[in-house]
Amino acid sequence: MRITSYNMRFGGKGRQQWSKIIENHDPDVILAQETYAPQEHLPPLFDGDLHQHAVWHPVAEQPWGSAVFVKSCIPRPISLPDFSGNVVGAEMEDWPWPDSPGSRLRIFSVHAPKRGDYQKAVNSILDMILDVADGCDVVIGGDFNLTVSERHSSEPLTTSAADRAIQLRLQEEFGLINCWQTANPDKRLTQTLRWTRDRETNFHCDGIFVPKSWAGRLLSCHVLAGTEWDDLSDHNPVAAEFQ
Repeated sequence: MRITSYNMRFGGKGRQQWSKIIENHDPDVILAQETYAPQEHLPPLFDGDLHQHAVWHPVAEQPWGSAVFVKSCIPRPISLPDFSGNVVGAEMEDWPWPDSPGSRLRIFSVHAPKRGDYQKAVNSILDMILDVADGCDVVIGGDFNLTVSERHSSEPLTTSAADRAIQLRLQEEFGLINCWQTANPDKRLTQTLRWTRDRETNFHCDGIFVPKSWAGRLLSCHVLAGTEWDDLSDHNPVAAEFQ
């Protein structure tokens, strides 16, 4: 199983991002941020029913928003009280994987807005997700606009105490693992954001978090990088693969 998280930047330049992700990586789950409605990118795919496999909602007064796409089934939208379009939730009933047939899985695609500061917004988003988790397994991924993994001691940048507290909260309060950190222990963080005004600084603000029970099945997690991605968005996709 493959999960990909990708901020497509203001709807997606040329609307090529969905096509490139699906054709080159074939994910089972896509967590998209700053995307137009998925069917606007790929109307012919899946016999024209791409929109049925995706839950998407725009940010207020914007043509783009966040989405959760599930290849194998039609997910049920989760009604959220806040952060409309910045956070989208979808539920899959009778989720057959990893070892719990009949279980329910709730997946959330997150694009943290700046409300006071990003840390405050992310904590509010996590409060909201806790309130609607409803006893399900939870997957959370997206663009958190803060450092989502612990930096190596050799890195020039450091992780703030507020960012570390959010990382710890995801681990202890939600029972989740950080896929990139788990698959790449003790490595320097890979850049996920090439900010337009600062393309060299190694920002690492995109991530995928899954239940601890999935840890033994995690095969890899890497950032899809290279010139082929550079023109499509200022973010790079994060891709996790499970056995």
